[in-house]
Amino acid sequence: MIFPFKTIRLTSEKGVYTLTLNRPEAKNALNRLMISEMTEAVMEAADNSTARLLVIDHEGDVFCAGADLTDLSESTSREEGLQYARLLFDLLESIEKCPFPVIVSAHGNVYGGGIGILAAADISFLTENCRLCFSEVKIGMVPAVISAFVLRKVSSGRARELMLTAREFDAREALEYGIVSFVISPENEKKHLDSILQSLLSNKQKAMAACKNMIFTTSRISWLGAVKEYSTSLFADLLLAQEAREAIASFVERKKQRGGKQNVKKRKK
Repeated sequence: MIFPFKTIRLTSEKGVYTLTLNRPEAKNALNRLMISEMTEAVMEAADNSTARLLVIDHEGDVFCAGADLTDLSESTSREEGLQYARLLFDLLESIEKCPFPVIVSAHGNVYGGGIGILAAADISFLTENCRLCFSEVKIGMVPAVISAFVLRKVSSGRARELMLTAREFDAREALEYGIVSFVISPENEKKHLDSILQSLLSNKQKAMAACKNMIFTTSRISWLGAVKEYSTSLFADLLLAQEAREAIASFVERKKQRGGKQNVKKRKK
């Protein structure tokens, strides 16, 4: 079965839903529409009593470039920044609280909010070529929204180093730090994913749902609400600060200039 969306694809077959990020021309950057459609897709699967698993994969050579800065550059009020942040938080929370296992399979680079998707999922794969980065401080922001999810998998000490330096790190490091579950060669991606899916499908559905709920409840129930309010407010405040506004505007302008140069080259050809 195929569902109609603009920025993603959602298909289902024999209880396995596949959500594919489908904005390769924008490096699967997360704009408001894409976040909303992803949340809708996760909820669509979660509400189906026959669903057993959800796989998140992607088109293009980048899994996710993080927040869509063109979208964010259009935010002119704190409320608009809060809206974006809350949409993203709700997406990650829907992935984490999905009643059955969510598996991410990425064969391209992962930045910012994309790492939040990895962290919110139960099981995640990266191919050996992938690079990752918490790049937010480079544009005057912080990984506020995703921090609630990342810090459940990464130690506070390691998070400080990665988030403050905003350095790129490779798939093996991501595995060592606990961000992902497996690192595999590109040619073995499908084989390894199929093996995990078969293992999960052989387990008892209600037991897996109860197991997920147990882990979520015991580890987070006391502070999740406070973290949501703090992290989304921080995002919105920084988005409108001069440092972030200037950096984002500069990025968008450079993007427009690159697009103009490419169009000129095409006309010359």
